[in-house]
Amino acid sequence: MPAKLPLEAQLEGFFLRTLPTIPFNVKEIFVQIMPWLALINGILGLASLIPTYQNSFARSYGMTSSVYLDVIGNIIESVLMLMAFSPLRSNRRKGWNFLYFSVLVAVTFSVLSALLNMPWGTGGLIFAVVFAGVELWILFQIRERYY
Repeated sequence: MPAKLPLEAQLEGFFLRTLPTIPFNVKEIFVQIMPWLALINGILGLASLIPTYQNSFARSYGMTSSVYLDVIGNIIESVLMLMAFSPLRSNRRKGWNFLYFSVLVAVTFSVLSALLNMPWGTGGLIFAVVFAGVELWILFQIRERYY
């Protein structure tokens, strides 16, 4: 078994033992479509940077620090997803690791962005944490399929 990633051992107990398991046939579907979801999300994530960049400079006051954080987080997350595509197609653990880090990066940057935009960032923070929880639950359920 590969070495544990940061926070993996702590999250593993919750997502594998506390929450319900996904049926085997549904896990197989996730394993088959996961590389393509990573590729599409990576491409769309990078493509979404263009309007974000253009809109932020259209304002007379320029970019705020939260926009910088969003752009940096989006770049890192998208690149990790693109890097996950090939290993995921081969059912290699390296692809799963890239997706895992992508979720951690997304949550980290969402928390930082929400803290900079308090109290208006609260809704985005709640959404990011719930969405990351669902993503991590699925990732931990299918982890056994990657070697």
